[in-house]
Amino acid sequence: MGKFDEIIIEDGHTDVASALRKVKTSAEDLKDLYSKLKDMDAEDSLPSWWMDKITLSADYLNKSRDYLLNPTNSVNEDFDVVPAKFSNPEAKQHLDVDVKKMSLVLGKASQQVIKIMMDGVKSKKYDALDIIRGIETGEWNRTHEGERPFMKMLWRKVRKGFRRYMPNKKLRK
Repeated sequence: MGKFDEIIIEDGHTDVASALRKVKTSAEDLKDLYSKLKDMDAEDSLPSWWMDKITLSADYLNKSRDYLLNPTNSVNEDFDVVPAKFSNPEAKQHLDVDVKKMSLVLGKASQQVIKIMMDGVKSKKYDALDIIRGIETGEWNRTHEGERPFMKMLWRKVRKGFRRYMPNKKLRK
């Protein structure tokens, strides 16, 4: 393998020293967050976008810890590690069919979500920038985990298309 190939394969800092620095910085950040939150009134509310980040961070830290404590049983949802084999040959065949079905369902759901967004803008109930604000703010329990990021992704995908429905071709009225 040549030097050029090694550069391409390099995926960032994977050494223990780098991990220690990142964990130390994270621990310091967590200490500051804990101190600030402890001083706040328990009835105060925090923005949903902030809670989304804390939830994801906690999940990532938990999975990282699990991997170090028991690397052979850890499940990596990003598939950096080769997943276990299928339980039987038929399972793979059934899953191939079912994944296609799931993809179709999600595709139809995506179209319906985009239609709701477009209808709201076309009918002048709100403008395009109100959509992202509405997704990011509001009651935490009005969506399930993963739905907000999914809606944000759809909005980013079609936001340019909203310009044609706005009087001045801008996302804000």
